[in-house]
Formats: sequence, structure tokens, C-alpha cells
Amino acid sequence: MSNSVAAIPPNKIQPELRILHLEDLVSDAELIRHELRRANLNFTSLRVDTEADFIQALTDFNPNLILADYTLPSFDGTDALAISQRLVPDVPFIFVTGTLGEELAIETLKSGATDYVLKIRLTRLGPSVKRALREAQERVERKRAEKELEHSFEKLRALATHLQSVREEERTRIAREIHDELGRGGQGVGDEVSRALLLG
Repeated sequence: MSNSVAAIPPNKIQPELRILHLEDLVSDAELIRHELRRANLNFTSLRVDTEADFIQALTDFNPNLILADYTLPSFDGTDALAISQRLVPDVPFIFVTGTLGEELAIETLKSGATDYVLKIRLTRLGPSVKRALREAQERVERKRAEKELEHSFEKLRALATHLQSVREEERTRIAREIHDELGRGGQGVGDEVSRALLLG
């Protein structure tokens, strides 16, 4: 595993964008970093080129963007995508590769990749990254809104259940009071009848 940037001092705030870069060629990785800087992105990046380092970085580095070459000597971009979909499904995944046919590109998108950029067209990388991050943020906000809405529904359901219980208790109380009143009234009528019979 090779870190592409100097370690960040503890007293410094870590940049918001953390890019995990799966790439075996150091020269290509530097070209890609250069293009990201040209796009005015504030980032720190970590380059890895093995499956073990990639999996470890998903946890230790905690990326919010993954860039990956499609073909590496000891690892495959498709496998990396599958792993990221399983472990960090909300993190955008962009293939940055030398060659990728149209059918294969479509398959990667169907499998969960956010986008793909050819290395011969790196000018597309900045806009692609910005769009991927924007869409990821929108998904996070949508999930948050859905969770808050579900929480509100749960509160409403609990309130409705409570009100129904209160109504049932009130009906029971009223019925008991009516029953008791009728019982006392019936006893009074019986006493009057008894006195009348005795006097008669």
C-alpha cells in the first residue's frame, strides 16, 4: 500500500474528500491526481494495487470516493467493484482505465459503478467526480429524509394507538358509571316497593 500524499499532522483538519485509488502504475496515478487538482478538488488520496490493501483501506482510510483501474496484475476492477458494493455501497466508484469497450462499460454501470473515464480523456474526470459526489450527497439526504419521514409515521402510529386506548378506557369508564347508576336506581325502586307492600 502506498500513500500518495504526506501524512496529515494531527492538528490539521483532514480534507473532506478522501480518494481511494486502485492503480498499479505510479505514473498514471500522478496524472490522475494532477487532473483532480486542475478541477480544484481538495482531496487526499491513497493508492493501492492489491486486493488485501484495497479491502483494508476501505475500513482504515474510510474513503468517500473510489477510483479504480479496470485491469491490474494481481487484482481485477470488477472484483474491486463487487467488494465495494458489499462493504461500502454508498461510496461512489469510478473506473479510470486505459480501455473499456462499450458493452463492458455498460456492464460495469449495471453492476453499480457510478461512471467510467478513459485515461486518454482525463479531462472528463473532474466533472465526473463532482457529479458522483453530488449524486452521493443527494442519496444521503434522500435516505435521511425517508428515515425522518418513517420516524414521523411511527410517532403518528404510536399516537393513534394511544388515543384509541384512551377512547376505549373512557368508554369502559362511562359504561361502568352508567351500570353503577342504574344499579343504585334499581335498588331504590325495590326499597320503595317493599315499603308500599308493608304499609298496605
